[in-house]
Amino acid sequence: MELLKQLYKIVSKSGMEDRIKSFVLDRLGDVPLTIATDEIGNLFITKGTADEYPCVAAHLDEIHSPCEREIVVEGDNVFAVDRLWNRVGCGADDKNGLWVILHLLHSEPVLKAALFVQEERSGDMAGCRGARACDLSFFNDVAYILECDRKGSSDVVSIGKGDTVLCPPDFIPEDILHKYGYEMVRGGKTDVVELKMRGLEIPVCNISCGYYNAHKNSEYTRFSELTRCLAFVKEVMRSKEDLGK
Repeated sequence: MELLKQLYKIVSKSGMEDRIKSFVLDRLGDVPLTIATDEIGNLFITKGTADEYPCVAAHLDEIHSPCEREIVVEGDNVFAVDRLWNRVGCGADDKNGLWVILHLLHSEPVLKAALFVQEERSGDMAGCRGARACDLSFFNDVAYILECDRKGSSDVVSIGKGDTVLCPPDFIPEDILHKYGYEMVRGGKTDVVELKMRGLEIPVCNISCGYYNAHKNSEYTRFSELTRCLAFVKEVMRSKEDLGK
């Protein structure tokens, strides 16, 4: 919980991701990794050595404007308030995805992670600018990408905006979906959808990670659903390892 609260306290509006990047790199300082950045500011992380890597993704930015936040925990719910105790957005979209990735980079022996900037729309500027500008060669030795950037607790987006097919219907085994209460659905736009629209051929999907009321002052997270998302992602990765044996 403490890690999530620390992430939420950092406001990282699109184009203002330096503080959250510094925090992420500091949290990973004790992990042996290769970290690269590109001209727009995306972070590309590699842990371990493999012929083919699992990959996870999230975006570093959020939609909310800077303000001083306090993080409140009420039962299972986590949200933010300002100094006058007015509700403000906490940036769960997509700091929940960052939370999942930080845990995985500490626990998994082999992994790639793509952390994108400027996914959110800003004024007249379209979203997914980091994913649109990145060099796709980072994914040449990647088997699949799991992005945790979906509201709620039960969706695996397999068809994105514009009927973009992200992965086959059987990409995740039915027994794992049912065990964690997930199902394959249609969804909108996020970084992995942009990558597929650019021609990336590997399977990708976007997974619910326990946040609600994204882009609103009433945004909040159900922490139990976020932790269930982490367990789900780990089990999906284990299933892919078993297939490769």
